[in-house]
Amino acid sequence: MTADPGPADARLAAALSALQERLGGTLGVAAMPLGAHPPDAPGPVAFQERLTFPAASTIKVFVLQALLERVAHGTLTLDQELTLQADDQVTGSGVLKVLSPGRRYTLRDLATLMIVVSDNTATNLLIDLLGVDRINDVIRAHGWHDTWLAGPLQRPSSTGAPPSSRSTSSPADLADAFRRLWAGELLPAPWTQLAQAIYRRQQLTDGLGRYLPFDRYATETGASDLTLASKSGSLRGVRNDAGVVERGVHGYVVAIMTKDCPDARFHPDNLGSQVLGEVSRLIYKRFLADA
Repeated sequence: MTADPGPADARLAAALSALQERLGGTLGVAAMPLGAHPPDAPGPVAFQERLTFPAASTIKVFVLQALLERVAHGTLTLDQELTLQADDQVTGSGVLKVLSPGRRYTLRDLATLMIVVSDNTATNLLIDLLGVDRINDVIRAHGWHDTWLAGPLQRPSSTGAPPSSRSTSSPADLADAFRRLWAGELLPAPWTQLAQAIYRRQQLTDGLGRYLPFDRYATETGASDLTLASKSGSLRGVRNDAGVVERGVHGYVVAIMTKDCPDARFHPDNLGSQVLGEVSRLIYKRFLADA
């Protein structure tokens, strides 16, 4: 994790290797302190951070970036509406799949649903609007070379092939996207603040937040100053999560990805979910436990 790792870095590397062995698959991690930090602060974490993993729903991070770039350029507005048709409704996470078709939703609401409840149907409406090629152009323009959007989610192709669920990314790309968003490097200030606010409303926090002293309701009501702004993703054998963990003026960016875990269950005690949570706890102890 550093050119000349100290004892703490060596212990963390050994712990991550042990967790990968427990996973029975492949683990990748990228993490770094957020913003200005003292010279003696712990350095970045990089464990197989450039390996490519199935992105699952973490690809929605890049769909949101492409959408807000179009809004910032004035070619779209967040008040524009799209109509939900019955054939737009797809399986997987989200709520639009069970709501009445024929209703109209603003781009703002679709973007919020895409992130905070990982709504696949909302995501596809935005992908159809923006275009797969345009979204991939945005990804390449920002140098996220491990990331690629395969197409709409959970939608069978016209040839009868399985739904395109194999978009890819890496811990390095996801961590870089969150780091640069929080640094204000990706979007003008109003859209940066909007994106951050959407991620902070995340309701699927049992990945990064699983073993942290994080209580979403306490944060919402102001009883806790520990915040989690993130985007997770799951497929069979895959558990990913990435985002920003903050307490007051301190914080860090983290991206954790897994693949090939033999536990294929969609269940709270899925082995991949447990390992991801254990990694998140190690990263929290490194950067925030004493803050």
